[in-house]
Amino acid sequence: MAVLSPGQLAGLAAGHGDTTTLDVLRGGQLGRRRLLTVAAARAAVDQPLVRLSLALLTQAEETDPAAVAEVLAHPPAAGWARAALGGSADAGYLATLSAAAAVRAGLTFELALSCPDGTLLLPTLGAAAGLVPGVVCLRGTADSLSVRADAATRAERDPVRDVELVAAAGSRSVRVDVDGEWSPARRIPLGGAREVLLDDQDPWRQQYHRPSASRLDDAAAGRLTRLTGQAWEWISAHLPEHADGLGILLRSLVPLEPPPSGNPVSATSRNALGAIALSVPADPQTLALLLVHELQHTKLGALLDLLSLHGTGGPPRYRAPWRLDPRPVGALLQGAYAHLGVAEVWRCRRHEGVSAAFEYAYWREQTARAVGQLTGCAELTGAGRAFVAGMAATLRRWQDPGDSPVDARVEAAVQDVADGGALRWGLTNLTPDPDDVHRLAEAWRRGRPRPAGRSTATVTPAAARPALTTGSGPEAAVRRRLLGPSGDPSESDPTDQAYAAGQPADALPGYRKRLTADPGDVDAWVGLALAARRGGQPAAARALTSRPDLVRALCRALPDADPLALAAWLAGTTVPDAG
Repeated sequence: MAVLSPGQLAGLAAGHGDTTTLDVLRGGQLGRRRLLTVAAARAAVDQPLVRLSLALLTQAEETDPAAVAEVLAHPPAAGWARAALGGSADAGYLATLSAAAAVRAGLTFELALSCPDGTLLLPTLGAAAGLVPGVVCLRGTADSLSVRADAATRAERDPVRDVELVAAAGSRSVRVDVDGEWSPARRIPLGGAREVLLDDQDPWRQQYHRPSASRLDDAAAGRLTRLTGQAWEWISAHLPEHADGLGILLRSLVPLEPPPSGNPVSATSRNALGAIALSVPADPQTLALLLVHELQHTKLGALLDLLSLHGTGGPPRYRAPWRLDPRPVGALLQGAYAHLGVAEVWRCRRHEGVSAAFEYAYWREQTARAVGQLTGCAELTGAGRAFVAGMAATLRRWQDPGDSPVDARVEAAVQDVADGGALRWGLTNLTPDPDDVHRLAEAWRRGRPRPAGRSTATVTPAAARPALTTGSGPEAAVRRRLLGPSGDPSESDPTDQAYAAGQPADALPGYRKRLTADPGDVDAWVGLALAARRGGQPAAARALTSRPDLVRALCRALPDADPLALAAWLAGTTVPDAG
């Protein structure tokens, strides 16, 4: 496999990668998929169907290497090969891959395949449905493909009229005769000669956290085609480097079932790089954002197949600002690189209004916080440290006031929302050392300064959980005041409203009172930290922001103590009254 030069690695790290670099990534994926397919075939070479399929694939390679490359580049092939190597997939899919390659190469061939459910897919070409369950015979020539049940099975029912359709096979066309219905693979044009497969048929496309949608009807397929074309035009005009990436690396779009919330979702899989799975969004701007986000995952996944950027097996102990659960270093790196692309999309749109400016500043800040954790991370390799340094350089350029200035009100709101998320993560995932809590509580009771030494915390493993935008607390009030109500403003706590109105000194007593009554009030902890910072108590704010778990644990151990006073004491700026 090709090796990237330091310059090519730096170009990718900065956020894009030139076309030569992207071609290396594409070639690496094709080479890897060939190796996986051959390995899966050889692992089951004692099966007659596997031997026939491998021989047919070899013949197609000798006749038309591009035809085989087109089929093996089909993203689900990697997932099947890995499953077959693990013993959880049969050889039927290999046979259909070989048949699709043979059709594209114009070979004359015949294969008999088991078809227990009456449906047979030929990857990248289409699917036959409504077949009599049993054995299906595939016969191919230079210009035709026949998909028919064998003679014994056909006798069990009345013959079905042949269906003659045209299926694309490279620059040729073939006539397809089937015993049932033929649904050709649909392709979405991206401009020029570029196009991607709309993959709503392949049984191995199910590689994602949400189920894949069933075959789209013509109206839904047409809508996705139009949205994709419009999104492609926007990306080409504003982010041409990302358009190059999509044109070179994107092979297919996999429609997903939309979530109950109706919010658009998207995903990629290391088992199917080159495919982007997504629920169909409402507008092309959202689709453009999803495509760039998942393109970044695709590039980094392809890079990791060529080059190690970090060690394996590290614990989930890092904070990804877009999630509430702890993440291992690899997941944090993936998220940071993907959100570098998200921030860049909003950077192009920041002049559209306050909301767009907020999104840009917010994702720039959150990505910078993620990259900041990665900088100097001991789990990174030398190449990984260079990659993170490249991301950091891009973010520093964007953070330069002369590059892409954002209104001060927006920046202040972003800091509040980002800090609030960090506080919530700490309160959810950090557990202070009980001995530290006891030692500190005793010192407080005796009226002594905070004892010397660093207090430690354990990151508690947690179930996967995205950090969804909270609808309560001071961050929600700040967002509503800046961007307009997303709900009923009267639902906000009066203390949160006071903070959002720029009155932190008025908000502090309310947050202190709430925490005295309930040390588990997460919204109040967030509000106390933010109000302390804006209200001229930076030391207390620093303690609250860096170790909210420790301040909360001490409040529970010292129920009569004032939370703000405890935070200031932990910062080493006060001594409690002995009592």
